[in-house]
Amino acid sequence: MAEHVDGQLIPEGVLVTEPLPVPASVTVSANVVAVLKVAVTLSAALIVTTQLPVPVHAPLQPANDEPVPADAVSVTCVPLA
Repeated sequence: MAEHVDGQLIPEGVLVTEPLPVPASVTVSANVVAVLKVAVTLSAALIVTTQLPVPVHAPLQPANDEPVPADAVSVTCVPLA
């Protein structure tokens, strides 16, 4: 991980912008257009909405159980040399 270092130092007068920037000016432009748009919408006096039945979900899973204490047997077979 590197330590934080100071930025670069540029000697005075070395950094020169060419060509020189154009003096700031203000430009104003406007377009005024009046347009009237009309849309006709028809709607019913009575609206009926229905909801579909709830979708079928996966069956409930059985609760986790702690295993009961038991004895274990391990058998290893070694071939004769």
